[in-house]
This record gives sequence, C-alpha cells and structure tokens, in this order.
Amino acid sequence: MLARDPHEPILPFPSLPKTVQARHSSSDLALRPFGIYENDLNLDFDHTPRPQLVTRILESCTRHVQNASIEQSFFWKLPIGKRIEGLLALFSSGTGAEISIAFRCPNKNCGQQSQVEIAMAEVAELQEQAYQNEPVVVSLGSETLRLRRPTGEDQLGWVAAQYADQESASKAMLGTLLLDSEQVVLKDEWVSLAERALEEQDPLVNFSLSAGCSWCEEQTLVEIDLEEVSLQELRKAQARLLSDVHRLANRYHWSEEQIFAVPYWRRAYYLRFIDAERN
Repeated sequence: MLARDPHEPILPFPSLPKTVQARHSSSDLALRPFGIYENDLNLDFDHTPRPQLVTRILESCTRHVQNASIEQSFFWKLPIGKRIEGLLALFSSGTGAEISIAFRCPNKNCGQQSQVEIAMAEVAELQEQAYQNEPVVVSLGSETLRLRRPTGEDQLGWVAAQYADQESASKAMLGTLLLDSEQVVLKDEWVSLAERALEEQDPLVNFSLSAGCSWCEEQTLVEIDLEEVSLQELRKAQARLLSDVHRLANRYHWSEEQIFAVPYWRRAYYLRFIDAERN
C-alpha cells in the first residue's frame, strides 16, 4: 500500500459486512483510481489467477485515512460480492456515477450488441439490502442450514481444488460455507436451494438484470460477469498508462523511473502540452 498523494482523488470504499468490521471500518478506508502509479504496471492481467489479481488490485488501491497498514488477509476475507463492488468503484472512477456494459442480444434473429447502464448508487443500495441478513439461512422442511458468504479466500481454495464433476464440486464448495458443519448432514437437495439463497444474498456474484436490445427492442434477462467486466476495464486503464509512459519517454527522453518520479497530476499537464503541440 502506497502512502497517499495529497492530490490523489479518493473514492468511497464499499460498506463492510459485520464479518469483517472488526478489522476495519469502511469510514477508515478509501479507494484511489487505478492506472496512475508505476505499481499499476506491475500487474500481469494475462497470467495472474483471478482471485490473486483482484486481491492485488484492491490492496494496491486501498487507502487508510490515517495511513495505517492494511494486511492482505483483510482483502482475502472480504466476501466475493464486496470484492466485486470494490472493482466496480474503480471501474466507475473514470466514468462517473454510471458504468456502461455491452451485451449481445440473445435473440437468434438479432444478435446485435447493445449497451446497458448500471448506476453505482443502485449497486450500493442493492448490496446494502442484501447484506442486512447475516448469516444466509436456508430451510428445507423442519431443517435449517446456516451459511456464510464465500470470500476471496474460499475462491482461491476452490480454484486450486480438483473435483470429479460439477455436482461434487457444488456440494464440496457448499460444505466449506456451512457454519454448523459438525451438526448438519449435507443432503443433495440442499445444493440448489443454498446456491439460490447465496445468489440472492450476494447479488453481484452472479449478476443479471432485465435490459432491452436497442436493435430489436426485445426485453431480455442479461447475465453479466461483473468481476470480469471490471478487470477488462482496469486492463484498459493499465494500457493507457503504458501509452502515457511511452509518449513522455518519446518526447522528453525520460526513463520510466524518471517519469514516475513526477507526480501523476503533473504528468497530466505534460501530456496535454504534447497533445497541444501536435494540434
């Protein structure tokens, strides 16, 4: 975690669920935009497994208002939905209050690409409502399951594990989320009920919304991998930073080290000077 530049724009950190509030308060944390520091070029979007990539981005972009240290384990223990909410905040830092996401119309007679707008205020409200229930409770007859939401740490373990098939994978993953594992015999019929409950209580993980195609005007349910969409946008921010470094090096013959020794807000002025000279 880098010390905060006094000129650095600050974004609000997502509200924290009760399960991690003991470590930090959301009012103590903030996010800075991605794609302004040399550290942002050190992330390998192509070869870093997604759980590690998300953790490294959040760790790099999170600030403590008192400049206190934040252990990496904090980000691993965040529910997956909260990690996604953090990525969306970084995504929206360059677009404003809304983010635009492309989708392809599923209508076989259309198949055109359209855009859907997602308001960050609505995302925060959706998360606030969903996270009011702790833990996630699932009932089947007279029996009840108590589940915690999956975290980045769980995601990392699931990626590393090997399962015989999808059914055994779903059951094994669900077993890691049980809060009463010693008292509950996990039945097959629990799986679909639990998965549905977890989706409802962590809505950004398997996100979907109703959207109209701008070509055929058909209303359709669009499923969006918000984590992947956010990572694609942050990859673009990294590419823009690389381009900026190239332009400054080409114009002023600075090394990369010299370029990043200049505060990012002053680099922006030099880049505007370069653009003005071209015009």
